[in-house]
Amino acid sequence: MVRNASGRANNQDALVWALWLLGGADRDVDVEDIYIKCFEIAPARLGWRTRPEIPDYKKTSKALQSVESKELPGLLHRTHALRRRLTNAGVEWVARNRSVLEGVYGGESPVEGAQSGAHETLRRTLRSSDAFASFTSGMPLDRLELADAFQCSPGSPDEVWRGRFEAAMRSAEVLGDQELKGFVAAARASALEERSSSGD
Repeated sequence: MVRNASGRANNQDALVWALWLLGGADRDVDVEDIYIKCFEIAPARLGWRTRPEIPDYKKTSKALQSVESKELPGLLHRTHALRRRLTNAGVEWVARNRSVLEGVYGGESPVEGAQSGAHETLRRTLRSSDAFASFTSGMPLDRLELADAFQCSPGSPDEVWRGRFEAAMRSAEVLGDQELKGFVAAARASALEERSSSGD
């Protein structure tokens, strides 16, 4: 299990928090932008020894390597050699540790990515669906209603369903909507287990 954020400043936590502040929950961010943001939120740790006002990219680069290899594995997605975004696990880690991170590095609102409005749109779509109403009332989830809510066919391949569930879970994580997270998890279990038990 990935450790929680430390109550004391460290380069690895700063790097993940910097990526979040740059909108890395829903867009790819250039590693150089991450390095600059890291320096902005933790200048005493990430500046030159003799010129502390200058960012030391060796330190931030090393922090990135450490996060990806051992310190906080699974939180970053390498979309390109020079770009990163948070995985669903990364978004969840930030949400779980946000109060600690804000206390250590300062609180800011994340930069809105191009998909920020899409997260809210998807939440409204799911919350207004018959499947969500069934979930909140404790009724069994119906596959036809789930297909309508997640905008696919009842007979769609598993990979299509998984893609819909992953997108919905990311939106729930970004928006901090715990009820929606519960609904998506229940919908995923219902749809994929039903397919498995039917032998398709």
